[in-house]
Amino acid sequence: MLIYCLKSNFNVVWKDFFSFTKQECQGILLLLVLVAGICIGKFFFFKKESVSDEKNIVQEQVFENRKEEKYFRGKESFSYQPNNEITIILKPFDPNSVDYSTFVSLGLKPYIAQNIIKYRNKGGKFKNSNDFRKIYGLSNDDFKRLKPYIEIKTEEQPIQTQQIVINDSISKILPLQEENIQIVKKQEKITLGTVIDINLADTADLKKIPFIGSVFALRIVKYRRLLGGFYSVEQLKEVHGLDNELFLKIAPYMTISENPDFQAIAINQSSLDKLKSHPYINFYQAKVIIELRKKKGKIRDISELALLEEFSENDLNRLVYYLSFE
Repeated sequence: MLIYCLKSNFNVVWKDFFSFTKQECQGILLLLVLVAGICIGKFFFFKKESVSDEKNIVQEQVFENRKEEKYFRGKESFSYQPNNEITIILKPFDPNSVDYSTFVSLGLKPYIAQNIIKYRNKGGKFKNSNDFRKIYGLSNDDFKRLKPYIEIKTEEQPIQTQQIVINDSISKILPLQEENIQIVKKQEKITLGTVIDINLADTADLKKIPFIGSVFALRIVKYRRLLGGFYSVEQLKEVHGLDNELFLKIAPYMTISENPDFQAIAINQSSLDKLKSHPYINFYQAKVIIELRKKKGKIRDISELALLEEFSENDLNRLVYYLSFE
């Protein structure tokens, strides 16, 4: 009895749940049609798109393969034309300057033309026609075929000039009209009996002295500036490189005027660096001068330096010309 009651209740509930009105049945039917239409449309649409994508991928792969093939063929052309035949034109050429396309038009394989360009880019140069044989991959047949057409331009060499040193007395009898001849007048030298004041002379004046050229003339002027002037011709021996032998040759042509105007050092005002920059004052001497100034306030004359062990009698005899105690 219990089972029968439960079965009856289940049938009632089942029928209530799955019973639809006429309008509900029409709505369900329309919904099923729409779903079916969407499924069918999706099937055909995506299938077409998939085929199109696959076709594009294949085309891209073909294009990439063609690009690679064109690259490894040595860039034969700007478009992919594997069966394209190149017209060979034999004409004179300079392998140091012509471009890639010219080499190809001469009948060389693209990779050989590329090797030539690489050789030049690395600094390689063809000095004569036989140097063209060095190119890797170039066959003997190609070399023999192209050799008659190789024309290497030679670089323009600077005109060689001949320098002739003359004096005014003979300058008129030389062939001045001759090309590529450079005439340079010889520096006039003074003769014995003529002297030059080495405190007033510039480099041009000093070069007039026999055995003195541009180098020693410049060294003498520079050393004179460091000293503040020469008080004796003997001081020229202190110039770098001027040995006693050269000094004996040039001394007769040099003099120093009376009362030369020296560039004196202000010993009571100059800094340590200024003092030690003078050729006759070293670092320790400059330092003791600074210390003496601190103790005494002012150095009045050179005799006060004579009390310092850092200065010898010879030092003081040289410095007396270059110190100012004002």
